[in-house]
Amino acid sequence: MVVEEPEPGKLSAILFTGIEAAGRQSWRDEALQQVVRDEHAVLVRELLPRHGGREVKRLEDGFLLEFEGGLAAVDFGLELQRALEVHNGLVAVERRVVMRVGVHLGVVVHRDGEVFGEGVNLAARIEALARPGTLYVSETVARQVEGQLESPPVRLGRGEMKNIRLPVAVYRIDPPEHRRRQPWLSRVRSFLGRNTPAN
Repeated sequence: MVVEEPEPGKLSAILFTGIEAAGRQSWRDEALQQVVRDEHAVLVRELLPRHGGREVKRLEDGFLLEFEGGLAAVDFGLELQRALEVHNGLVAVERRVVMRVGVHLGVVVHRDGEVFGEGVNLAARIEALARPGTLYVSETVARQVEGQLESPPVRLGRGEMKNIRLPVAVYRIDPPEHRRRQPWLSRVRSFLGRNTPAN
């Protein structure tokens, strides 16, 4: 009998994004929804190489991404939120979106270009738990970035968790207010001009 050896695992920071229409609205049709998704993809793919991230998979309303460590993932998530804020100020109201970000640092298994394991599952659950416009991380990520951010991680209380239990503590990381906002204005205009249709 041949016994297969278990696949080796790797410690990675897994990040999920998820977008929805701003102001609890809904997109009027599938064409507009696709435009909004493509604009989100432009921002993600422009920023990702700068933070050493890897696109694992594009999802229906977001991305599954992988980073070497928690700090790189959090820096990416915060910069993406800032870029999205600028983006919302440049497009028509119906194209404005809000984004949830969830990050967990854990052991994952690589297979055929994808990642699997509890680390991926927990990151997905954290992203689903996050409120629109926020970035939530697990305790392992919060510990790794402690002292390296302008805004320290804030542990969520029971009320904020809405009776959802996870095997790890969850923290919110707030973006530094308007940090480097102005340089993003010209960058996002350039992204949208090259990659998206006009209003």
